[in-house]
Order: sequence, then structure tokens, then C-alpha cells
Amino acid sequence: MILGKRVQLIPLDRESFELTLKWVNDPSIRMFTGAKFPVSTYEHEEWFKAKIMDKYNKTFAIQIRESNKIIGLVGNNEYDSINRTTYPFIYIGEKDIQGKGIGQEAFSLIIDFCFEVLNVRRVYGYLFEYNSASRNMLEKCGYELEGMLKEHWYKDGEYHNVLVMGRINSM
Repeated sequence: MILGKRVQLIPLDRESFELTLKWVNDPSIRMFTGAKFPVSTYEHEEWFKAKIMDKYNKTFAIQIRESNKIIGLVGNNEYDSINRTTYPFIYIGEKDIQGKGIGQEAFSLIIDFCFEVLNVRRVYGYLFEYNSASRNMLEKCGYELEGMLKEHWYKDGEYHNVLVMGRINSM
């Protein structure tokens, strides 16, 4: 468990399995993720097992400390031990929690985990240009805009620009 002030990051379990399956199949949440299609229970089970078993690409459920309510996922992908980089990610599946700074706290915890436990020196991410809330959160977490992939992602009948953002650990 990784403790923050308002949230804690906990290992994935049966409850988080059910919630993440619900969230990934919600079009209003999926529009901000890389998932293009609805996901079957079988597909989700395979993805979920892979996330649990991965040694360096870790995924945690975000749990509100006060209520023990699971509200989203946070973790890292694309861990590279040679270049010491990784791609932290987050999504808040519970809509009533979005926009309250709780995601930023959880994301800060995973960034610290990446720098301190995984010993990476650089974190980075990609986001849709239309996702201004995520860009704002990344900037508050020390990320800088590094570039743009023009019309890189086809979603919902049109092409979208993808921003590349990153942060180098100054320690």
C-alpha cells in the first residue's frame, strides 16, 4: 500500500476488477483512454491478470482513505531499465470524484514510486490535445510539453493531435 493524505494506492483485487470493467465500457470515460472498443469480460480478465503479474509495470487501485471507496486506477507502463524511463498513467472512473484534486494526489504518488522505487530518471506521457484537465494535472506534477503528434489518433470519426509531455527527475 502507498499512502497519501486523502488516497492510498492498493493492489488490484476483485472489487477493482468489476469497477475497471464498468469504467472501460463507459464511453464517457473511454474517450480519455487508449481503449477504442468496448471490452468483454474475458478480454478484461486477461488484461487484469497481466497487470497483476507484471514485475515492473505496476497498476494500483486508487482508494479514498476516509471511505475505502475505489475511484480509479494509477500505474506505469513501458518501463525501460536501460534508459530508466516509464510512462505513468491514471484514470478516475468515478465521475463524482473528477476535478477535485484527488487524481493529482494519486498521480504524484505514482510519480514518486517511479522515481524512488523503480529508479527511473524520466517519466513521460501522451494525451489527447482535447484533454485539457489531464494536461493541467500533468503540468501541476512538473511535466512539460515536449511535442505534438499531429492527427495521430483516430477516434470517433476524426483524427486527433496527441501531446507528448515529460518530466526528468532533478535528483
